[in-house]
Formats: sequence, C-alpha cells, structure tokens
Amino acid sequence: MKKVFFYMSSSFHNSYLHMVKNAPEGFDITPSQYMAHIFGAQTASKSGQKTPEQGFIRKLQPSISPLYNRLLISLGIPKSRRFSATGYDLVHSGQSILDTNVPYVMDFEHAAVFSGYNQYAFDRPGFRNALKKKLLDKNLKRLMPWSDAAKRSLLNFVKGDSIEDKVETVYPVVTPPEKLVREKHEGINFLFVGGIFFEKGGYDTMLAFDRFSERYDCTLSVVSNVPDWVCKKFSNNKKIRVLGPKPYEEVKKLYSQSDVFVLPTHYDTFGFVIPEAFSYGLPVISDNSFSRPEIIEHERTGLLVDSYYSSFREDGGYIYPTMEELGKRKEDCMHPTDRYISDLSQAMIRLVEEDKFRKALSENAIRESREGKFSPKIWKEKMGRIYGEALRK
Repeated sequence: MKKVFFYMSSSFHNSYLHMVKNAPEGFDITPSQYMAHIFGAQTASKSGQKTPEQGFIRKLQPSISPLYNRLLISLGIPKSRRFSATGYDLVHSGQSILDTNVPYVMDFEHAAVFSGYNQYAFDRPGFRNALKKKLLDKNLKRLMPWSDAAKRSLLNFVKGDSIEDKVETVYPVVTPPEKLVREKHEGINFLFVGGIFFEKGGYDTMLAFDRFSERYDCTLSVVSNVPDWVCKKFSNNKKIRVLGPKPYEEVKKLYSQSDVFVLPTHYDTFGFVIPEAFSYGLPVISDNSFSRPEIIEHERTGLLVDSYYSSFREDGGYIYPTMEELGKRKEDCMHPTDRYISDLSQAMIRLVEEDKFRKALSENAIRESREGKFSPKIWKEKMGRIYGEALRK
C-alpha cells in the first residue's frame, strides 16, 4: 500500500473531502489541513493539528498575503510552499507549488493560483519564465487542472511542449449518496446555494424567479448571505424562501427536497455544487462562461444561458489584474440586463412546464455522477494511473 499525503495550503474545500474519500486502489491517503505561511518549512504530521504559530499567522493573513504576493511578483517569484514529509511515498498538493523532498502531483482550479490571483503577473515575461521553471521541477510529476478551461488559463500564458506534457485535466470527484431518496412534494422546487450572493448569481436567480412564480406551483430556496434590502425587495413573494447560510448536512437535505438547481455564477472557476447537485438528480441551470459548458451539457444535464458578465477573458485569464480588484467584483454583479433575466426566467419556466424533459435531465445528471466524469469510478481509475506514473518516474 503506497502512502499519499494530501497537502492543503489553507482551507479544506468540500471537493477535497470527496477526493480523500475516494482513494485509488493500492493507495492510502492521509489528509491534513494546513495553514500556508511564509516563515519556515512545513512538515507533514498525521494529526493535522494547527500550531499556535499557524493560528496567529492565519489571523494576519488577510493583511499580509496581498503585500507578500505583490512582492513575489515584483521579484519574478511564483508563489510556492516549502514542505517536507517523511513516511510518505507521494504528496498530492491542492492548489500549491511545493519545494519538497518527495515526488508530488498538483491540482488547480485556475492558473492564477500561482500568482496569488493577480492576473497581471502573467503579463511579465520574467514571472512566466520563472513559473515555467518551477513547473518543470523534477519532483512535480503531474499538473491536474480541474477543467479544460483551467488548462487553457495556464497554457495560453506559459507555453512549451515540456509543460503541456505534464498537464492533464482531472475533473473533481463527487461521492453520490449511497441511497438516493427524493422527498415527495407538490410543485417544482428550485434551489440556489452560494456563499457570496451577488457573485454566484443569487440576485439574478431571485429576479428571474419573481417574474414567473405567480403563474406556477413552484418555490425557490436561497441558501446564502442575502442582504436585508434584497429580502425586503422580494418580501411580497411568499414562494421565495431565504434560508441564509446552512451547514453542509442541511444543504444535502435540501438537495433531496428540490427539483432544479440554479447557479448563474459570474466568477466560479468550477462550481463544485454543480456535480453535487447532479448526484442528487438535480438538473442545473447556469451561465455559459469559463468551465460551465464542460460541466453542464446543455439540454442533457441542464441548461446554459448567455451571461451578461463574466470574470474571465476569452483566453482564460481573469479580467481583473489584481486580487484587490477581483474582490470588488460584487458591484459588477448587481446590475443584470433585462435580456439576461428574461433568458434565465425562460430556462426556469421550461423546466417547470416540460416534465419529461426535466426528468430526462435528472436521469442524465445522476448517470454523470455515478458513471461519468465526476464519478468515483472514473476518478479512481485516472488517479490510480497518475499516482502510479508519478512514483515510477
């Protein structure tokens, strides 16, 4: 049994919980939640407990990190972590380049993770050349973008056959519920789940639903931090339920109580809740920017609408040059066009009116999560091969 250490630089996203749960045959994965910091090397430990030093630096990170990232870019140094491990054959790094003593593979959602989400770094030849050197490190065996869109976000800026040979798209895995139980209910229940309300398209979803809900037997549940003024705006529509943030276990219950998932996001590189919704048999309505056309097959597992605004350029890069400007995108997501809201409404109405079509999408969504590109079977086969190749090389 080969031992793999799963390295995380900051928070343990749900996608990584699913990855750790689906270890390939012949591999044992030890997860650990790490706080990335700039002082000294990190060493793998089975406990995964953060030290007081890590806790202190976590509090300082929001103010230190942007300054540190700009310093690295000005010096032409890609963001990386010093890390050592004993007792492990391989490291799987989530989103971080490592300076390490063991072979490792790395997944990433977008190339901007290499520059602290500062897109302007890729306009600097010195930074691009330094990044290429880091990515060609002999200990880095495989680069695994979460989507072909993420792959393009790197290869459109850091070019060369030697880099391309290391890159292979690996879609995140989702673990379907062992027993899919759909709670019976009247009408059609729509569900929106998003941590950041405007950027994920929560406001768009409520505007679109409000246009047609009076004419149909339907509800919309919104799991998000919804501003008070938005709640007041839709207070007369009793079919809209603003639930606020919910623990993951409660969100899973909402999946089983719903019929359609809506996430017209303006900034997600992936949107892991989409394959999660698939696993509960929910077709998904979303926008057609960045990776969504890969994740959602239009009229097969969901519906895609033309977005009025996206955080991404056609070449895969962010439209925002700096992390600070990326953080100000909320204002850009608060003014949807009438055409967009109309298109989103029509997509939602279609899944209310066309029962056979909606049920076909639901069946395809379940099949995608149990047999297709997000399934444990596909993930284990691909990662087993990649881990094995990394060790042989």
